[in-house]
Amino acid sequence: MHPRNVLRTAPDYTKLAIKYKDFRQVCQLELNGKVSINFRNERTLRELTKMLLLEYFGLHVDFAPGSLVPTLALRLNYILWLEDLLAPLKLAAVKGIDIGCGSSCIYSLLAAKKNQWKMVALESKRENIEYARENVKRNELQHLVEVFEQPDKQSIFKSFFESSSELAKEQFHFCLCNPPFFDSNAKNPFDANTRNPERRPAPSNVRTGTDEELTCAGGEVSFVQRIVDESEAFKERVLIFTSMLGVKANVPKILDYLRERQISNVCTTEFHQGHTTRWAVAWSFQQTSLQIDTAK
Repeated sequence: MHPRNVLRTAPDYTKLAIKYKDFRQVCQLELNGKVSINFRNERTLRELTKMLLLEYFGLHVDFAPGSLVPTLALRLNYILWLEDLLAPLKLAAVKGIDIGCGSSCIYSLLAAKKNQWKMVALESKRENIEYARENVKRNELQHLVEVFEQPDKQSIFKSFFESSSELAKEQFHFCLCNPPFFDSNAKNPFDANTRNPERRPAPSNVRTGTDEELTCAGGEVSFVQRIVDESEAFKERVLIFTSMLGVKANVPKILDYLRERQISNVCTTEFHQGHTTRWAVAWSFQQTSLQIDTAK
């Protein structure tokens, strides 16, 4: 886990259960007086994430029914990595694009609340857009976060940059993305075996999210390749392009895709949190050096 991640030190769930009623209601009391958490229960994960966002960042967040419940430690690792990538630039103000913000809008909310970054959160699903906008409003971050409705689900940047939004005229320092993980064309997309059980224990968390959030044609490789394709068209509008990847074997596939397009200013990293590991890749067409390649 990133050295600046506040969740490197495990939260005291017993104290937090006493402090937060809604969280306490989904906890289980052990004989030793401490509480335990059933990570296989979706309601429990929702209340856990809501509580942690409130406790550590003062953020009041709600999720659309059935939508993806983000893991806070992982999202923090991603934001902290972006901080490291941007640090050498010594920017007075930072603007970013969140590709597929979901109903929580968690990346944009964290970036705005923690760092005062100005964010555009892109989303195509109507219910997610409504929840995301309400989360922004509830936390009084409208001056820093704009939720943009993507009219074309196949578009990454094009619809936004060609829109009438005032922010569409600006330059951005980065984009981030947690792409749909599974391939919707697969016979059983959610049964895909993506881990070596001998080296990586099965995740303890229940899977959450709608099919639209979790799947797309070709899975995450195809989605990130689309980001690469559009990045070439908007290379002057975004300084650093980034995306997360859920499968280690997909990292070289994306690096090969970048290499084929003669994009050489590239770096990768790993995000570690508990039994879960994720990977990320960053690339840029500008002169800024992307040399950070350390596990987080």
